[in-house]
Amino acid sequence: MGLFCCYFILKVKSWVTILHNIFELVDVNCPICASMQSNVLFSVKDYQHQVSQQVFFLKKCKNCGVGFVSPRPKEDDISAFYSDEFYRSHEGLDAVQTADSILESRKSQLAEKAKVIANILPGKLLDIGTQKGDFIYFMQKKGWQCEGIEFSDKPKNLFNMPIKYGEFSEIEFVTESYDCITIWAVLEHVYSPKNYVDKIGQLVKPGGSFVGLVTNLNSIQGRFFQTDDYPRHLTIFTKKSLSLLLVNAGFKVLRIWTDQRIFGSPLRGFFTYTMKRCLGYTRDEVMLEWHNINDHLAFSCKFKGRPSSWVKWCSRIDNLLLGPIEKVLDKMGFGHLLLWEAVKIGGNNE
Repeated sequence: MGLFCCYFILKVKSWVTILHNIFELVDVNCPICASMQSNVLFSVKDYQHQVSQQVFFLKKCKNCGVGFVSPRPKEDDISAFYSDEFYRSHEGLDAVQTADSILESRKSQLAEKAKVIANILPGKLLDIGTQKGDFIYFMQKKGWQCEGIEFSDKPKNLFNMPIKYGEFSEIEFVTESYDCITIWAVLEHVYSPKNYVDKIGQLVKPGGSFVGLVTNLNSIQGRFFQTDDYPRHLTIFTKKSLSLLLVNAGFKVLRIWTDQRIFGSPLRGFFTYTMKRCLGYTRDEVMLEWHNINDHLAFSCKFKGRPSSWVKWCSRIDNLLLGPIEKVLDKMGFGHLLLWEAVKIGGNNE
């Protein structure tokens, strides 16, 4: 009888946990053009952090072509999907993070970001979603006067940089006070990207620059592998929708292109993914391995949780053959990461 009671209590706790992680989902119109006309592209789950086991749907706007999650968690609930692990997963969950270790681990990434704005004269820079402050610290060394915005106080300010914490749309700024605003892999997380970009348009000086990076719906990774970090990635952009967003906020688009060098690309799992699916993996099983932040070898070196030599060989083939293919896709505009450079209309660049 005692064992039965213990079992029953454990089951009840399990059910309560599952129910606790069921969020009310709401339908939304297109976050870029407000159109109510869209098609469902595919269904996804929270494979990376598994905050909820709910199914989410990615829709494509019939007007501007942007992809967006709908139904989605309510705006007040979306913060629940950002655990402490989200802010530590880039360097490894067990890594001891110091200013020096962050600079070393992100050395290539920081250099690539700096290249994107290398043609802009140093001035006052605001980085939205600055996390630990490594990018603004790096750019300060190059002559920029830097500030940062971070939505959560979970990432430590390791570089003692001027960072404001809170929701960007609720923080007051002096209008037309920045020479450049950057936003790296953040806009896809934003609940209302149009409001964000409209506000950025108010903060950039005439002739000033707006530079950033988002994921590309029109890519193998975005459309076929569906590897975006759902439901934290709420909006998946296309060149057309991104251009519309920028122009409506008062910017002139100088260029939109795809480039994987800043954050890398998940295309290099194509053969491993295909082989595992052919050998009996369900899509959920292979995606859970691919996004496993606790075991980075689960996808590339293991089969059903056990070390596998043939999976390692598949991963080697992925790295050997798909690197050149990624470069070709970038040249064609179908790489996974979209970058842009735009200037505020009204200055010398008008």
